[in-house]
Amino acid sequence: MDRTPYGKKRVVLVIDSEQIRGAKLKKILNKYGYRVYTAMDLKEARRTLEEKKKIDVALLCLKRFDLALEQFIKDLKLGKPMIVILESFSEELAASALKAGAADFLTCPIDSKELIKRIGVYARMENDGGYARLRIGVRAPMKNDGGYPGFWKRLFRGLYPKPTENKLLDLRYEKLNRLGIGSFGEVWKVKDVTKGPPEIFVTKIPLNKKLNAKFEKEARILRHLAGHEGVPEVFGIIEVMNKKALVQEFIFGKTLYEVIERDLEEKEVESVVIQLTDVVAHAHDLGVVHRDIKPGNIMVRPNGTIKLLDFGAAKELKEKEMSATVTGSRPYMAPEQIMGKSQRRSDVWSIGVVMYVLYTGMFPFYHEVEKVLMDIILRIPPSPPSKFNEAIDHKLERIIMKCLEKKPENRYPNARALKKDLLASIPDYGKTILPLY
Repeated sequence: MDRTPYGKKRVVLVIDSEQIRGAKLKKILNKYGYRVYTAMDLKEARRTLEEKKKIDVALLCLKRFDLALEQFIKDLKLGKPMIVILESFSEELAASALKAGAADFLTCPIDSKELIKRIGVYARMENDGGYARLRIGVRAPMKNDGGYPGFWKRLFRGLYPKPTENKLLDLRYEKLNRLGIGSFGEVWKVKDVTKGPPEIFVTKIPLNKKLNAKFEKEARILRHLAGHEGVPEVFGIIEVMNKKALVQEFIFGKTLYEVIERDLEEKEVESVVIQLTDVVAHAHDLGVVHRDIKPGNIMVRPNGTIKLLDFGAAKELKEKEMSATVTGSRPYMAPEQIMGKSQRRSDVWSIGVVMYVLYTGMFPFYHEVEKVLMDIILRIPPSPPSKFNEAIDHKLERIIMKCLEKKPENRYPNARALKKDLLASIPDYGKTILPLY
């Protein structure tokens, strides 16, 4: 059980922020003959992977993840089977982990025999080359019938929502490949077969018809914001198996998250920031709060222009100045947003976080454990950007720090005011739109 076909002892990497639990897992695995390395965070895990080239399976068992889980797995870039151990079952967290590249998940309390069985299966698949082939199959475009690879489908039957079955949607749009799946729906690249030559679009399909109202609201907001070049164009809503699917423009490009894998030049950062503040200012002027501004939701086209994506979490304020729901991505959420009181100033905070990341390469607030991260956002002031980037303009630093004021009333009232101060302080800021790749 504890050896590969080549007679070498199997090796497991345990990543756990709780030292005591990590030690217990190591003891269990040692009992079954596994060699075990431990790490408490992303940095330590990466160092272990660099020093110990041979890892068969990883266990990821941090106390709480929420929306940071998917990013943690992607940032680790393991390339080996990973089993995620959840503190308590969450359909959203499990799906997020598997989507990011995890092989499997378990929930606490951990059944040690079940754990050993699963580690053994994935270690054997890794050493036989089967896991690599499986991952290729999972990541490849879906087959025409929309089915999952047979092994994966049998292993996790009932975990994944069943993909939309009809290849031709509304007798007009042919599905080309699935771009992603999230908590609320699937995103497909499609072509309009009634046009010659066929035109390409994106279709967002809800997981179930209970979400129809949410998708109709997103379409309404996009229409309301229509006319600004930074807002995706919506072409309509179609019926797909009693579900309201949103058809919008297909944007060729890369997310800002992908683009900033390299360090951007100062003028390139300005090009992104001025466009981002402008599109958010447009939304604020029309009474819309985005509530999920982050690099992954910013699409950069080859010519350098950007589009702000995913208005699914957006809220129309109308007469009210606040929204009473909690939504967003934790590292980018303002203190009042965590408390369920989103407002225009919450988007200003998120822009401030994006600026901080672009100018320093660091988050102003971050921790792998969600509760700790929320406490940091609520209580601890950010370090000045100059701590990580000595060359940053002091005027920019002042603007970023104002965006990150804990009390909303101390921030800019909206993105329009933020943009106005940027241009008043640095008149040529973002004057030229630059291609970033």
